[in-house]
Amino acid sequence: MIARIERSAEIEPPSIAAVDDASCAAQVDRIMAMTHLPVSAHVALIGHHTLSSLMALLKHGCGAVRCLRPGAPSPDREIADLAWIVDVRGDDELDEALHAARVRLSQRGRVVVEGAGCACRAGLAAIRDHATAAGLDVVSFDHIANRVVLAIPPRLALVA
Repeated sequence: MIARIERSAEIEPPSIAAVDDASCAAQVDRIMAMTHLPVSAHVALIGHHTLSSLMALLKHGCGAVRCLRPGAPSPDREIADLAWIVDVRGDDELDEALHAARVRLSQRGRVVVEGAGCACRAGLAAIRDHATAAGLDVVSFDHIANRVVLAIPPRLALVA
C-alpha cells in the first residue's frame, strides 16, 4: 500500500502552488532590490488576492506584514517601510489604496504599484496622476513588470 502511494506521488506533476511560490519569491526579491529596503522591512500589502504575496514576504524575512483591502475599514496607522499595491479594481480603489499607503509610509518609505494588477481607465498613465493627487512622486518604473515605485517628495528647506 505504501509503495503504491509513493509511486502515484511520483507520477503527479509539480504543484501549481510550488511554482506560484517561486514566482512570488522572485517578485519579492525584485521589489526589495528596487526599493533599496532592508530584508526586515515593515510592509503594508494593499489590494485583493494578497495571500501569496503575504506568504512570500514573510518567507523573505520581513519584520511585519499587514494586509489591507481598499474600501475596508482599517483602524491602525502602523508605519510601513513599503506599501505594496498589488490588485486594485479601478480608479476609486487606486485612490483609496494610495491614500492608505501615504498615511502609513515612513519618511524614507516606498510605495510600489503593480501596473499589471491595476484596472484603471487610463492604465499605467493614470497611476502618476493618482499618485500626484495623493502627495507622492514617481521614483522609478520597471518597464518589464509594469511596476511603479513612488515616494513622499523630499521637503526642501527654505533659506531666508
